Order: sequence, then structure tokens, then C-alpha cells
Amino acid sequence: MIVRYLQSWISEAAALSTCLPVSVTPALMSLRRILRVIFLLLLIPVLLLLGCQSRLIYYPQPNHEGLHKTLAKQKGQPVEYQTPQGRQVAFYIPPRSGAPGTPDTIWLCFAGNGSLALHWLSLLREWDPSFGYLLVDYPGYGDCQGKPSPATIRESSKAAVTALAAHLKLTPQDLQPRLAVLAHSIGCAAGLMAAEDQQVKRIVLVAPFTTMTEMGRRVLGWPLCYLNIHRFDNRKHLAAVVKQGAKVVIFHGTADEIIPVSMSRELAAAHPESVTLHEELGQDHNFILGNCSTRIGEAMMKR
Repeated sequence: MIVRYLQSWISEAAALSTCLPVSVTPALMSLRRILRVIFLLLLIPVLLLLGCQSRLIYYPQPNHEGLHKTLAKQKGQPVEYQTPQGRQVAFYIPPRSGAPGTPDTIWLCFAGNGSLALHWLSLLREWDPSFGYLLVDYPGYGDCQGKPSPATIRESSKAAVTALAAHLKLTPQDLQPRLAVLAHSIGCAAGLMAAEDQQVKRIVLVAPFTTMTEMGRRVLGWPLCYLNIHRFDNRKHLAAVVKQGAKVVIFHGTADEIIPVSMSRELAAAHPESVTLHEELGQDHNFILGNCSTRIGEAMMKR
């Protein structure tokens, strides 16, 4: 919208310049130079935001050897699959209980934009030993190729579930009722899309936002927030999963300095019969997972 508006300005200015007589006054020449400077000053931040936007939202990093060693200790198994972005790798963690067969509950876990799927490993031992987990990385993160975006993340999550079904020698229909979603921060957007696609009925979200555009408003203000091209919309996808019959539990720290707790309040208030909000006093954005892991684990056990 902003880009089209600026393009219109530039077109009008160009038309104006062609209409000027050959002999122009110094005042008109100065006005034309001023207009050009204004256009450049407006266009530069727009072009910078459009060109560097992904770097402001995503912080991909590779898995280091220590994470792979921790994965092996927890008997984790890589689940490889392909998307148009290239080779992708998620990680299946079997139940600690060692019970034979496929677990009744498998949590699809989606991390924040500065974290990796394998970072969940430090928390899993605190939760029900009967759970299985699929830790999903975004394109460009961990051992995955490609670039993250709402579309590529959603595409990869769908393919990850299909690959997990094959890994466990189940049909997608047999796997689907076992699935639940656990997500943090931007992972809540990925998790809600996956929950909608897989018709997941149990969802635990930690520090979700409403929309990425509204997050952009907090950082960039109006109207630059509308330059956002990574249009995650948790309002929309939360409404969709609730309509499918999902029960959602949200945890959000009252001292969250990145995503305000007011966003979770808004999400919960829109669906009071399906969404339960736990406001964690004094908890911030990054440490809420570890500090509140016991309460999160208790919520995961409820059906």
C-alpha cells in the first residue's frame, strides 16, 4: 500500500517535470530538487525494510555438535524429507518410558525465531515420560535448507508430519489423532498453522503474538508496519483451530518485553470457552519456558 502510494507520487512528479517549460525559474528548479530529495528520503527506508525484512524476523543458525550429542543421548532420530526449499530434517524423540509401540501423544514442537528445534531437548525430561515429540525446524534453521517464510514454514510442517507417519510406519489417518502442538513465540504462528492443517485438538502456546503486522507496529510504527510481507496471523489461525474443536492453553509472562501479554489477553478473550490463559507474574519472553516448565508440563497432560 505504501509502495503504491510512493510510486503514485513519483509518477505525478515525473509528469509535472515534463510539463515544466524549457525556461524554468530558479524557484521551480529548487522545488524539483527538493521533491527529489523527499522522494529519496521516503524510498530509502522502504527499500531497506523490503530488502532486509527477513533478517529482522528470522535468525537461522546451524545445529552444533553438542546438540547432536544430546539428541543421541535421548535416543532421538532424525526424520529427513524434501520440500521445494531442499532437504529438511526434523527430530523424533521417543517416549522416555520405553513403552513399546507408538505413543498415544506426540507433540509437534515449534521454537522461537532465535532458537532451534533441538533446544527443546533441555525441557523434555521434565515432562510426561509417555510423550513422544517431533521437533520441527524452519527452512534455513538447524540441518534444514532454504529460507523461512510463512508459506515455506507451513509447507515444511506439513511434509514433516507426513515424513513422521512414514518413519513410524503409520498412515496419516492413524497418526493424526495422536498429535498435539507445543510452541513458543513465533513458533506459535507455525504451530497454529500446523494445528489447523492436522486438525489438532490439544495446543499449548507460550508467548504468542496477535499478528506480525501488529508486532511491526510496535517496532517500526505506522505506516511502516504495513510493509510487512511475512504476514503471520494468529488471530485467524486460532479462530480456525477453535472452530475445529481444539482446546488451547496459553502461557504468557507479565514482564514480557518483546511480545506484550496484552496480545495473549486479546487472543484468549476472543474464544473464552476454548482458550485458557495463564499469566505468569514477572516472567519475561526468553526464560518463561524454563521457569514455568512444570506448569507447562501439567497443562500438556490435560486432555
